[in-house]
Amino acid sequence: MRYKLLFLLFIILFKYSDINAQSLSYGTKNSMVAHQPVVKVIPEPFETILGNDYCVLPKNIDILVDSSFYDTTNEIELLQSLLEKIPGTYAEILFDKTYLLNNQFRVLIIKDTLSINPEEYTLDIDKKGITISASRPSGLFYAVQTFRQIAFANKTRVGTVELPHVSIHDRPRFPFRALMLDPARHFLTVPELESYIDAMAMYKYNRLHLHLTDDQGWRVEINSLPQLTQIGSVRSETQGDGKVHKGYYTQEQLKYVVQYAADRHIEIIPEVDIPGHSIAALAAFPRLSCNQKLLKVATTLGASKELLCAGNQQVYDFFEIIIEELAPIFPSKHFHIGGDEVSLDSWHKCQRCQRVIKDKKLKDEHELMSYFLNRIDSILIRYGKEPMFWYELNIPQYPANSTMYLWRLNTADEVIKKACNNGYKLVCTPCEHACFNYPQWVGDIPATNWMPVLSLQQSYDFEPTRNLPAGHSHCIIGIEACVWGEYIPNIERALYMTWPRALAMSEAGWTEKQNRNWNNFKDKLNLHLDYLLRHGINYRVPAELYKENEY
Repeated sequence: MRYKLLFLLFIILFKYSDINAQSLSYGTKNSMVAHQPVVKVIPEPFETILGNDYCVLPKNIDILVDSSFYDTTNEIELLQSLLEKIPGTYAEILFDKTYLLNNQFRVLIIKDTLSINPEEYTLDIDKKGITISASRPSGLFYAVQTFRQIAFANKTRVGTVELPHVSIHDRPRFPFRALMLDPARHFLTVPELESYIDAMAMYKYNRLHLHLTDDQGWRVEINSLPQLTQIGSVRSETQGDGKVHKGYYTQEQLKYVVQYAADRHIEIIPEVDIPGHSIAALAAFPRLSCNQKLLKVATTLGASKELLCAGNQQVYDFFEIIIEELAPIFPSKHFHIGGDEVSLDSWHKCQRCQRVIKDKKLKDEHELMSYFLNRIDSILIRYGKEPMFWYELNIPQYPANSTMYLWRLNTADEVIKKACNNGYKLVCTPCEHACFNYPQWVGDIPATNWMPVLSLQQSYDFEPTRNLPAGHSHCIIGIEACVWGEYIPNIERALYMTWPRALAMSEAGWTEKQNRNWNNFKDKLNLHLDYLLRHGINYRVPAELYKENEY
């Protein structure tokens, strides 16, 4: 038995060292085989032409920048910093075209005057050096992210980088590529948001949706309504654990987060969820509910039946105060206001709500919901914002300028058809592919039996258009994956639930359908798990993909 255990240990160590060597030192000259160029980019680019040769990145590099790119300081300094992380390498930024005559290996940044897509870029690597062409800073930023992955894949044991000759022309399939975090249920600090944003930027996500309010917590400072954070940001416990949970973002902190994300070409979309999911607000302002009873911030999970009162003018005044203070903080034209999981019982019993139904000649509480959302939209319009909603099929009408979210399980075909026919823009985040709070394997989240397993392959299999004819899917602007926070107590768990499924989702948002392939994605996965690890990003190891039968 002892000899069998020693033999097994030898095999494990041998296999681990082989995998580790592959991930850190592809194609080194010290190896016994010829150099093999490695280009394993996620998300898969639009077009990749791989050559048969490679070049060694020198220790002194000139970054020669087209003078029309003076506004790209952040992106070019990011490239400089990346190059100088290679031991012994020095990179100098030069904004002078006379240096273009230099024949030594160089990085050349060129302004693309023809491309109309701001996120499009080309990246060429050959014996002369590296050439990046883009029309806007965002395209340059994504080119740097692609180069970053290629450089990582081609590090050698001795610390040099042997770059494959390659030509990449790349652009996104969809303009809207998002992840969502839910600090309303479990608060996340500003540094924790930074770490999440950093990971997103590496894989070309360009929206972070922050779910800032819910029954279990109000997480955003409103100076004119201090009770919202004094009362609404604190709950006495969570599911009987006896531990006080609290926290909120000051407006100055949110301004900082918005700028931090913008520097990485990520737009923050705030969400204040109404008229349901509002217990934290009603705990601070009971007069805004239909029955005006005293409530406490919810300590249990799930959605309450308590609603903001659609027949109370104070509710609309309350929302306008919030938008007046938050609109200048978030440059995004989009403002998410939830609108989901609304039980209309309280409106049915409310005299003020029934009076509105009668006075406005509405059919029922569902039409009252449409009336409520249109009044909220009129407030948003005054502050230059457009509403986003979690699409509910039982709401007869949404504001014409709405962007809808496809989210409920097994409703994709119906929602796409209805949303497109009604002229709404649509973000696809169906739970069967994109609810990253769902367990990744059986037993991943204890004490829950209502959430189905959402595997890595199931996330990868997500096709936003459902393979519908183009005329039936023209309204789809992009994708989003959601990390709902009921069972996500901290950032490490949020990252664990996000990655590597967000790698799969990035290809659903960026990569053209004909370029997506599960086997190709799996072939790239080992490298990118190592990449995540080296950048301090927690993730779940998809062990089910690595089963072997030879031992």
